[in-house]
Amino acid sequence: MDKIKMNKSLMRRIVRSVEKAIAEDVPQYLREHHKETNNAIIQLRGDYINDNLRNMVVGENIELVPFKRYSWHGRILVDRIEKISYTITTKQTLHAVPKKHRNKPHFLQSILYMENSGYEAPIKQLTLMDIYPFEEEVLQNDFSSIVEGLIDPNEGYRHYVIVYDAVGSELIDIQLEFLDKDFDIIEAASLNEYIKPDFSRLTDVEPVDEDLNDEVVENAKGLLKVKSGLRPKLKDISKQA
Repeated sequence: MDKIKMNKSLMRRIVRSVEKAIAEDVPQYLREHHKETNNAIIQLRGDYINDNLRNMVVGENIELVPFKRYSWHGRILVDRIEKISYTITTKQTLHAVPKKHRNKPHFLQSILYMENSGYEAPIKQLTLMDIYPFEEEVLQNDFSSIVEGLIDPNEGYRHYVIVYDAVGSELIDIQLEFLDKDFDIIEAASLNEYIKPDFSRLTDVEPVDEDLNDEVVENAKGLLKVKSGLRPKLKDISKQA
């Protein structure tokens, strides 16, 4: 079957790991370590995500497989029961991978080739990967150097990508994507339902015109007068639904 296998409990913990890094961990670090510039913030976010995966997601049958690309260290999350591996990346990074011509495969190119070659998206798109393909042997060797025997594609593993988009310290979108080896989407599922609403933002107040002051609203218990100059402002949280 080409359909996504959804482990809701696992997805909830993964989303929490990503959201905590974006909304809590990185802002706290920046508050405590003020610098003139913060050029490393993107890498810092990934470090916190991996820490959160270790502390909040890894369990008896869920493992983190480490790998290294030059001086950069990455992690692959592996569900040993369902035979599914996961990586987490931003939407911008994922979209850039198949468009960039490179001398060595991106790690996702090798992983998708080795684990998802038996699947094909219903809609195919021509990409630069079709013009500059890597030889099968190159992809196999690169995959072996990444997983170092900790994932055997012959055991029926498939790979899913957790793709997120953030603005500042807010996680605004997160998806589970099942891609074929050409990065075309076989199936995708929104994980936005697992994003924790920020209720503090629902009760922000803002100044209003004087002619709207002292508005009287009737409720079941009688009359309630709104304080002069202030009115509750309900913010749209459709992005977090």
